[in-house]
Order: sequence, then structure tokens, then C-alpha cells
Amino acid sequence: MAFSSFAFAITLAILYTAGCNATANSDTFSIDLIHRDSVDSPFYDSSMNFSQRVGHAIKRSIIHSKHLNAHHNPKRSTYQTQIIPDHGEFLLNISYGNPPQRVLAIADTGSDLSWIQCEPCIHCYNQSGSLFYPNRSSTYKPVACDTDACKVIGSIDANCSLTRNCPYDAAYGDGSTSNGTISTETVTLGDRVLQDIAFGCGFYNDGVFRPTQGGIVGLGGGDLSLVSQIRAIVPGKFSYCLIPFTLKGGISNKSSKMIFGNIDFGPNAVSTPLLPILPNTYYYVALEGITVGGRRLNLVSNGSKTTKPSKVNMIVDSGTTLTTFPDKLYNQFEAALKEAINVRTIKDPQKILSLCYRYTKVTRLPKVTLHFDGADVEMSRDNLFVPVSNHIMCLAIRSAAGGLPVMGNIAQMNYIVGFDLDNNLVSFKRTDCEKL
Repeated sequence: MAFSSFAFAITLAILYTAGCNATANSDTFSIDLIHRDSVDSPFYDSSMNFSQRVGHAIKRSIIHSKHLNAHHNPKRSTYQTQIIPDHGEFLLNISYGNPPQRVLAIADTGSDLSWIQCEPCIHCYNQSGSLFYPNRSSTYKPVACDTDACKVIGSIDANCSLTRNCPYDAAYGDGSTSNGTISTETVTLGDRVLQDIAFGCGFYNDGVFRPTQGGIVGLGGGDLSLVSQIRAIVPGKFSYCLIPFTLKGGISNKSSKMIFGNIDFGPNAVSTPLLPILPNTYYYVALEGITVGGRRLNLVSNGSKTTKPSKVNMIVDSGTTLTTFPDKLYNQFEAALKEAINVRTIKDPQKILSLCYRYTKVTRLPKVTLHFDGADVEMSRDNLFVPVSNHIMCLAIRSAAGGLPVMGNIAQMNYIVGFDLDNNLVSFKRTDCEKL
């Protein structure tokens, strides 16, 4: 979603090795990511049990979907500055300035503009870490108000004549806001130093933010995202691999990384076109249907006399935990899955998800495949169900309820997922992400 802070929502671990035939070459670099519920995260709450953490993640996912549906408008400009704060799941260590000033920021595949809290912070939310001090950096440059860059990126208004710097005004329907100056700065990611990266230096920030969130790093498909800005240095490609939830361990504490640049997926990868739909922040693909067991469930468009197979635009989003299907397709899918499993259902103890089973009772699952344009992606048990307690698993798919269909991150687990902005493709390769 454009300029949201809904970032990666489930365990993300990427280490490309020869063993999985996905290797990085010299045109790549990697950064560490921290899951919000791992012991290394400042969000970690030792008083919460696993089921509580999963419940909170699912609730955040539902809120995230509502925000995405409410603010999707293909007629809007690509260069929006709207933010949905607080619900990002993955943080990355990023440094701004020279010398570098470290910030723990939300990594967000559903937004473009990056921003951080800056001093002098005239009105800011409480932040546990240090704010960014522009006057301590030799490479900080506010973008001038009368430049073409400001006309594209910022919000030209009466403030321009007062400040002479390019303002941005990021707001969202829940009342959260970030306002400040569009600037350029030296950014350090891992061992790579990136020059003249545009970002928002926020001097007025308020809303539903957590103290440990120093800002947002936009990784969407728009021109302002970090991925797009570094295309002169590395190809416009990035990849990740998500580790599933486990009943015993909950969330893996293995090192998590994201790879920017070229990746050799090797054999057995499938690819589907990224659709040219505005705003191009979102990663859209065409969903054609689902197979449950040997039964193909197609999307259909209602004609006057006959129904014909159809397609639906679906967003591949790391920031949404649950997958959502179009209403009619979901109803068919749940009925077919329930019939194939043929085991007594039970209620979700947290009363959130609709189709739940006692984990040990489901010994066999039908083969479930998502059919995208040119790519069939098979769903395992870990892609379909999420453990909500030590003994209960629930279907991690819901009806879109009239909103946008989304391929959430549970459906992406144990796949290397690669986004290729140069060739407008998204690729999937089945992989055991724990072994990478």
C-alpha cells in the first residue's frame, strides 16, 4: 500500500547458498532483518506465549487489509505520501548520514517513500533510540522547493515560500501523520554505502507508532522506493525467503537477510508477470484459479448467458499475514478443502479465523495449487494453516470481503520469492528456508 508502514509480517530468513541453487553474484548486497517477535527484536515481550503472538500478528494483518482496501485507488498519482504506521513486522538496521547514524526502521514492501524522525523534532512520537541529527552529517541536503524533484516528490504549498525546502505531508485515515522535508543523504545498508538517497526528514510525526520504530524504508515498486533509487548501482531486483511458524519453537531465531540485486534461482523456479497497474507501489499478479485435490476452481465472470473463466488482480504482499481470495472463490475453496480433509472442525480459541482443526487429527491434506498467469505455486500445510496454539491450526486464508485479493506471507513461506522490476516478473522457487 502506498507509503504504508506495513512491512514484512512473518519470519524472513535469507541466506543464498549453492545448496539451494540460488546464488548472489557481485551485483548484489544483503542486509539483516529482525523479526519483531524474535528475542533480538526490541518488540520482544517475554510475557507473551506463542499463541498470543500469532493472534496479535493475525489481528494486525486484518487491520492491514482494511487499510489497503480503503486506500487503493488506481487513479491516484504514483507519488503519494500516505503512511500506515506501526504494523510492520520486520525491522532493518539502516544508517543515515556521514558519519552514519543508526536507525532501526520498518522494512516495507508496500510503500515507496522512506522517512525517519529528525531533530529538531518539533512534534514527534516517543522514540527509544536516537533521532537523526541532520546538522551532524556532512552529506545531508534538503531538496529545494523550486526544483523539479520537489514538484514530483513533495507537496508544493504555501510552506515552500516560508522554508525554501521541499515539504512532504504524509497522512492516513487513522490520524497518523508524518511531515517534514524531502532531503537526500548518504545511506549505509550492510557493507554498502549509497549516495544521494531521497527520504523524508520528519519533524512532525504523530499517530499509532511504537517507540522502537525510528521510521520506514519503502521497498515498493514506485520511483521513490529504495529499490528503485539504487537501480543505478544494482539491478532492480530483490528476493527473500520466509520461515514458517512451528508449533514448538514458534518463530525461528536464525539470521534473516534480504538480497538486493541479481539472484540465480536455478532450476524449478516459476515466474509470472507483474501487472502494470497504478499505483505501481503494489506488486500485482494475475490469479486465474485454484486447484484443490483434482478439482479446479476457476474465477468466473458472469455474462448474460454463460460464465467464462476469468482472472483477478492479486497483490503479492509481505506485509499481510493472511491470504485473501475473492468472495465467491473463497467460498468454493473453503468448501472443497473442508470436504477433502473430512475431519471434525473446531473453533478458533481466539475467535478470529473460521476453519480450524486439531493439528494431530489432520493427517492428510489435498494438493492445493494457486494458478497464476504462467506459474503454478503449490501450497503446503505451512502455507495453508497457521498454528494458533499448541494443538490447533487454522486456515490462514480469508474472504477478501469485497476488497483486494492478497497473497499474504504465510502463503509465501518456504519459497524464495524474487521481484524483478527490470523485467516485470515475480518468481517463486520452493525451498527449505531453514536450511539456507
